[in-house]
Amino acid sequence: MPSARPPLSRARVVAEAMVLADEQGLAAVSMRALAGRLGVEAISLNQHVAGAEALLDAMLDAVYGELYLPRVGGEWRAELRARSVSGRVVLLRHRWAVDLLGSSDRVGRQYLRDLNAVLGCLAAQGFPMSVAGTAATLLDAHLRGFVQQEVRQSSLGRAGRAKARSDQVGPQVQGAHPHVAALAENRARLPGTAAGDEFEVALDLVLGAIEDLRAATPTAGAPHTANRAIEVSVPVLGVDGCPGGWVGAVLTPGAPRPRVVVAPTIELLVETVRADVGIAVVGIDIPIGLPDSTIRQADVLARRALPGRAGSVFPTLTRSAYLAADRAAADAVNRSLSGQGVGAQAFSLRAKIVEVDAWLRSRPTVDVVEVHPEVSFATMSGAALPAKRTPEGQRARLDALAAAGIAAPSVLKGSGYAPDDVLDACAVAWSAHRRATGVARWLPDPPEVFSDGIRAAIVV
Repeated sequence: MPSARPPLSRARVVAEAMVLADEQGLAAVSMRALAGRLGVEAISLNQHVAGAEALLDAMLDAVYGELYLPRVGGEWRAELRARSVSGRVVLLRHRWAVDLLGSSDRVGRQYLRDLNAVLGCLAAQGFPMSVAGTAATLLDAHLRGFVQQEVRQSSLGRAGRAKARSDQVGPQVQGAHPHVAALAENRARLPGTAAGDEFEVALDLVLGAIEDLRAATPTAGAPHTANRAIEVSVPVLGVDGCPGGWVGAVLTPGAPRPRVVVAPTIELLVETVRADVGIAVVGIDIPIGLPDSTIRQADVLARRALPGRAGSVFPTLTRSAYLAADRAAADAVNRSLSGQGVGAQAFSLRAKIVEVDAWLRSRPTVDVVEVHPEVSFATMSGAALPAKRTPEGQRARLDALAAAGIAAPSVLKGSGYAPDDVLDACAVAWSAHRRATGVARWLPDPPEVFSDGIRAAIVV
């Protein structure tokens, strides 16, 4: 009696598709061919993968799952070197994946796991997140580019490679391009040199360049202060918008927890706190410094600091767009000035942005800085956190704040504000304290300044 066929599952479908691609190439992978190998009807595959494009995305994500996962806290060079070396082995096993890298718009679970480990490994060793992001891009470019060449060379076969080398040392090449011919002759004299040897030599150069980039980044040579628990030495206020108006988290020296304050307007909130405490800095989660006809670099850099979560940074509109009567008018104005349309979420912040802008232009006698809480949390923890309105995201934010020296506030929700509002205000207060004690950095540095004369930069 024949053995029962294992039940169909997403994992089995993806695994069989990878085997088919390994054996016959990516062109051979189709829903019909895959169904034939699995002994099912093609339509039944749709219960597990939503079409050919989704299948390719799942296959590529599975490839990321085979890479060595760097250990956060391990020596960064050794961990990232192991990840790249394993990546070459994996890609040579799944050659079809080389050209897919970087081509998918979807972000898979294994991809995020891999990227989070790379960024976390660097952040734990004192790398600013901006440098860590550049390092991750550089490492992947080296891996993909080198293996692409290696796969292309191997596809030529021995005879094809011999002819290519012969063509490079011919009389015409020697006369017109002597250095190309010299390189070909040099490689011909060293037939035992393996492609993997060159890969690792180049990888060590890349790792050295990453170290040089860290050394060239301001404050990067010192221990990474974002990973240290702060001791509140200066009173500061962190502010986030909420349905009831504005919610603030007050950090005061000697206080065990942030104090939560709520008010309907930003001016009333700040003055209420200042009546009790001489706060040095107010951090606020709202765009400050509105562009006249361009995209703000603060928004661009904030998105780069949040790989996988860049959508949490809403684009700042031009000043004229915020003064428009409705979204349709704002869209027309913004497109004419900056070339960018106006999304519903970005426009929904209009009232609060206009309110804060008017308050700032009245010149309040306190240092006010813009903070993006998602960037602050990513800086604290070394990687972007899960969505803030999920139980997992709330727990991760409480843990990040605790590790940063900020205890959970005694109140997390109330009339007109939710836990995510309070936790965001606490993260903003953390960055405000960094500003007050001189360890914060600007995105960008120096800040942009538009016609309103206000600094346009996010403080981290």
